[in-house]
Amino acid sequence: MEYTGLKINLLTGNASLKNVKLIPDTARYKELERLKRAPDNLYNLQVESFDLVRFHPSRLYDSRRLNINSIIIDHPKMIITNKRQPYNKVADTVKKKSLYQMISKALKEVRVGEIQLKEIDFTLINNSNKKSKTTAIKNLNLNVNDLLIDSLSENDKNRFYHTKNVDIELKDYKIATPDSLYYLKFKSLKFSTLQRKLVLNGAQMQPRYTIPAFYRKVGMSKDRFDISFNQIVVTNIDLDQLNREQRFYAGRFILADGKISIYNTNAFPKRPSNKTGKFPHQQLQKLALDLKIDTLQLRRIQISYREFNRVTGKTGSVNFANTRGNIYNVTNDAKALAKNKFMRAQLSTLFMSKANLYVTFNFNLTDKLGAFSSTGTLGAMNGIALNQITDPLAMVHVKSLSIRKMQFNITANQNVARGSMRFYYHNLNVQLMKKDVETGLVKKQGFVSGIANTFVLNDSNPIGKDNKFTVGNIYFKRPASFAFFKFYVKSVLEGVKGSVGISKEREQSIKKISRKVSGIISDVKSGIEALKAKRKENRIERQEKRKIKKAKKELEKVEDQEKKDPEVTPKDSVQ
Repeated sequence: MEYTGLKINLLTGNASLKNVKLIPDTARYKELERLKRAPDNLYNLQVESFDLVRFHPSRLYDSRRLNINSIIIDHPKMIITNKRQPYNKVADTVKKKSLYQMISKALKEVRVGEIQLKEIDFTLINNSNKKSKTTAIKNLNLNVNDLLIDSLSENDKNRFYHTKNVDIELKDYKIATPDSLYYLKFKSLKFSTLQRKLVLNGAQMQPRYTIPAFYRKVGMSKDRFDISFNQIVVTNIDLDQLNREQRFYAGRFILADGKISIYNTNAFPKRPSNKTGKFPHQQLQKLALDLKIDTLQLRRIQISYREFNRVTGKTGSVNFANTRGNIYNVTNDAKALAKNKFMRAQLSTLFMSKANLYVTFNFNLTDKLGAFSSTGTLGAMNGIALNQITDPLAMVHVKSLSIRKMQFNITANQNVARGSMRFYYHNLNVQLMKKDVETGLVKKQGFVSGIANTFVLNDSNPIGKDNKFTVGNIYFKRPASFAFFKFYVKSVLEGVKGSVGISKEREQSIKKISRKVSGIISDVKSGIEALKAKRKENRIERQEKRKIKKAKKELEKVEDQEKKDPEVTPKDSVQ
């Protein structure tokens, strides 16, 4: 231990140390390693100033009570070097002494009114694996209020590690994710043990690369996320469960004023992957940390998904504005699951920023197949807004569609979804499009669109004088590569297709007609080209005949001239 200055005033009870250094003895550490007695951690500590304010020498002398008004530690720098030693894994059968038992022979009580640690720089160097890893935290402030060590404080339920309150504040933190594709960052973190509350401001998961650079790096079709929340708040944290049983119990987990932007492209190959067993509630059960959050609350979240389609050369987009709602009983804890095995969600949003959409989910957290059910209601909107996604991605242009209401229910697991759809709409008219193989341009399929609108699609639901209503049946088997959200959306679309009149038989029929029409159009094009070629050939033939006829007339003129004037040569005549 080293320091440059020590001041003690016994009258005021103040003391200070300057430039304090606690430096590990590396030679001794190597010797302990050789003897297999080395600890897992080495500590290197530097402190610019260490101040004790009013430590009351008389109380210490008269009653063996160390009472300190405040301890102020300015700009401490701590470096912990970790190297796990296998011989330290042996369990210690001797019960560890409490803090009071350790000081009781010398002191009856230790009490500190306030401990301030300002601008902490903390670095952890992990040398336990083949590749060394360094984690650094800067700009950390720590305030401890009313630290008490005596015979009763250890069992005081109103204290956390002998303290009435610990306030932690961390500013401007940033760390790269293990795959190096994103930064996790926040402007500030505040935690209070007294309030049992954690607040994160300006939290982000920010891509490290632009969209083109991202896909050049990953080299495949993959979702690119850009996520931010103005504030994340966790309340009613059960510190006793966390400390004694390593369980994270909390009352509310609030995500407020956020944006979730997702982008993908099919310009890169897809890497086949099996998503079976990876629904959100299934993944929750696989977390290493046991947790229970009574309510996960979403407030004013803007969600958008964009996808580039290399066939059309355009990007489709769908958005859910002002998303809000609650998810109840978010847990993987066995005790909590024994009481309630269902996680419920009630969410509302503005679909395409136009229509109110309400959805509910009921997840069975203990079902091995990931069972869940869902209901949804979509309000009135102009269906032309759907062109933002149908034009670029499905090559279907909605010319007109008035949506009155949509209601659906789904019961599903990781294998199949079943349910029904009640879709109320009128004046449906679509324009189908197709990419021209020769020109590469996306063109309208007028004839096929006419067939679809006239013979396949119901232009309204209910339809006709008798108001016949078509219920869309939902039955969709999940391909192994489909993640939860894609599976859910495809299941809903099955109900939409059934409601507008597209059964599987009709869908196959329209594809067959489309192929036949394409063949007819191709034959017509070939016939037109052949006709054009024949016309060109005939035109050239007629031109040649006219030239021959003209030449014959010229020859006849020359012959007539010779007969009239024998002295004129044919050459002179021609000239």
